[in-house]
Amino acid sequence: MKEIKEIIDMGRRLDELAFETYTTFSKREDFDKGLVAFWGDMAEWKKNHLKHWKKISRTFVYKNLFNRNPEDLKVIIKQLKNIQSEHVEFMRRLRKKRISQEEAISQTILNEFCLITDIFLEIFYTYDETLQDRTSSFVEDCESHLVKMANTLKPYLRLNPLYAVLLRSIVDLKHKYDFLLTSFGKMKKAAV
Repeated sequence: MKEIKEIIDMGRRLDELAFETYTTFSKREDFDKGLVAFWGDMAEWKKNHLKHWKKISRTFVYKNLFNRNPEDLKVIIKQLKNIQSEHVEFMRRLRKKRISQEEAISQTILNEFCLITDIFLEIFYTYDETLQDRTSSFVEDCESHLVKMANTLKPYLRLNPLYAVLLRSIVDLKHKYDFLLTSFGKMKKAAV
């Protein structure tokens, strides 16, 4: 399905943008040192994510676990293109002028929020199912990084509504992942 290939390519491009963004944030001497270290870790995580995207693009077989039709996929592509355009515009601003620490924090949440969509969760889950090494899960790794991000950013987001969105996203991710596990994964196989 050409739409899935395009979605995978867009996921990789969004992570490339996030990697560049976090790398830039991690070099800012005017930001809190704890946040600079956090963004350095996020950049390293995104660097590893890019390796996963490369493997996914070579091996992924779409199973349509959420029963999407081609029109649904086209809507997702349109949404991802809008997210990518906004991120590219943010990167232009970042290259031209200094942005505030608060803007950097908000952009971090927006970067990660887009990668919590159902389609990426389904792709990551399906990829995990094809791996021989079951000791790690790409989805669980994403979830743990989101929780770490929420804990790190909490003191900086007291009045920012994006924090509530981030927390809700983590809960949604866990709920949808549990659904995939119980409906299609190891838990279902064990229950049979």
